[in-house]
Amino acid sequence: MHNTLDIILGVLIVLFGLVILTRRKFMVKRGFINTFIFFMIILNRIIGMFQRGYGFSYLFIVLLPLLALVIIISKGRYLLTNVNKEIVSSTLIDILEEKNISYEEDKNAVILADYDNKRISYNQSLNIVEINLKDVINLPFYKELKAELRSRIKAIHFKIFPTLEIFLIVLGATYIGLLQYL
Repeated sequence: MHNTLDIILGVLIVLFGLVILTRRKFMVKRGFINTFIFFMIILNRIIGMFQRGYGFSYLFIVLLPLLALVIIISKGRYLLTNVNKEIVSSTLIDILEEKNISYEEDKNAVILADYDNKRISYNQSLNIVEINLKDVINLPFYKELKAELRSRIKAIHFKIFPTLEIFLIVLGATYIGLLQYL
């Protein structure tokens, strides 16, 4: 049973790599990715606990608080696939200028001067940019900013080398291959 779950994990990693290999741009909540990773890491333990008869107590005492922590930590954070931080930065600045919101540029961040120096930070890893909108969630233009950023990023036709996609496909295939020999 555990081997089957491990193979499913490898297949899901490969499929995720293939989906983003299409080079379409996605804006995904970081909480979805963190929740998926969380469940994939502990799925074997959950099944083992249910087989031993400790499943429900383990579920309510350990897993639900951990899951709530994962979701709380990820609130306001998004992953933008198939872009780089220069694209995100210029798009974000264009949106702020159109809305007449004063800002200051900092390294990997935009500081909103008129809103108690709230920060919108972004970091690039391979060809995914994580943007942190946690500080601006309570501001009146948050939903509009998020929607505008999502639509403008999707409309950009700039293509970058699919580093992450290739890495995920190779990682998933290697994981499945190693499982066959263990």
